[in-house]
Amino acid sequence: MSTETQESTAMSWTPTRLWGSAIAGGLVAGVGMGLIMHFVMGAMPLIGALVGQPTVLAGWILHMLISVVFALTFAAIVARTSFREYGLVGMIGLGAAYGIVLEIVAAGFVLPLWANAVGAGPLPVPFLVPMGFLTHIVFGVLLGAVFGYAVTRDRTASMAEKRTERPAA
Repeated sequence: MSTETQESTAMSWTPTRLWGSAIAGGLVAGVGMGLIMHFVMGAMPLIGALVGQPTVLAGWILHMLISVVFALTFAAIVARTSFREYGLVGMIGLGAAYGIVLEIVAAGFVLPLWANAVGAGPLPVPFLVPMGFLTHIVFGVLLGAVFGYAVTRDRTASMAEKRTERPAA
């Protein structure tokens, strides 16, 4: 049984499945988080200002690009650790924890330093606000859910195929 599980788990971590699941998760998570940032916080022009374009459109484009990069980073971490054995609920929990880390590192320090450097500030360092934690937890939960579903769906399908391939005893 453990050999079958190891084989089916290995099959679920093909590069195409891994990166495709991460990109899909990043896009869904980016939209979910971005909607809160846009409609509740009005933050998209600030995000666009990081690249010299303080517009909603530029903010959305940069935000979605960053979302995919963070999702690919999440997938790389998960795939190279024992976290890859987690099921859907575990991936959602990992995503939530990852969102908290992103809030502290990316929004708390990188964002204000970047904004202040390009004249889009002044923002305090660290820049930690409750709504930022909420948006990044939403990002992480959505990322973990989509990524985890895609990976566990593949793992479950692989295990089912292995069971049907075995000859009856």
